[in-house]
Amino acid sequence: MRQPLNNHKKTMQKGKILGLILGLTASFSSAVWAQEVEKEKPLAARETQESSAEQDLRAFKEWMKVQSDKIATTTRAEWPTIKSDFARQANKIENSFQGLSETSKRDFLELKTRFQELESKPMADEVPLQAEEVRLREKELLGSFGNVQNISSIHMREAYIRFMQNVRVKRQNWTSRDWDYADYILQNLGKRKAAVEEKLSTLDEIKIRTLIGEFYTLRSGQEFKEQQKAKKQ
Repeated sequence: MRQPLNNHKKTMQKGKILGLILGLTASFSSAVWAQEVEKEKPLAARETQESSAEQDLRAFKEWMKVQSDKIATTTRAEWPTIKSDFARQANKIENSFQGLSETSKRDFLELKTRFQELESKPMADEVPLQAEEVRLREKELLGSFGNVQNISSIHMREAYIRFMQNVRVKRQNWTSRDWDYADYILQNLGKRKAAVEEKLSTLDEIKIRTLIGEFYTLRSGQEFKEQQKAKKQ
């Protein structure tokens, strides 16, 4: 009778020991897991910071591509806004510069150098108009009145009407450089008009002035839209 009792006590003791071991193991595992979580927190924060820095650089690259593509049509008056946008984005990236990979750091420095090169280039309104291009634009906008110096007083009003008809159709896709060429042609028309002005009727004068006013109104409206678009980029 004593032997089964002793066996029962031994079984209970083994159970207590096993329970104690399992408890200690669970506590140790929980402590290790907690330590791993704490170690991962700084790493996760660092990865988030790096991701944010890389995203800013990616957006900056896209912005630089837009500026490079349109540099031929950018005027000096637009440049202060562009420089301000550049400084804002560059400063943001510089504040998280250490969060970039080594490759990204080099890319950022190259972008800054490229911007300096863009700034040194002449703006669209600083490049002289090309004579051959002027002749092509005269044919495009004036048609049969392309030879401005030969326009007579009888056809002067019609030449201005033809000019503005073509401007209205083509202006939607014009850059500031296209407007410069059209403006130059309009000024040449004005010089020719001045040479035959005495032979123009009052109605012709009124019509011509109205058309000239329309041209500059359209140009101002287009320039305003471009400025608003540049601010949003």
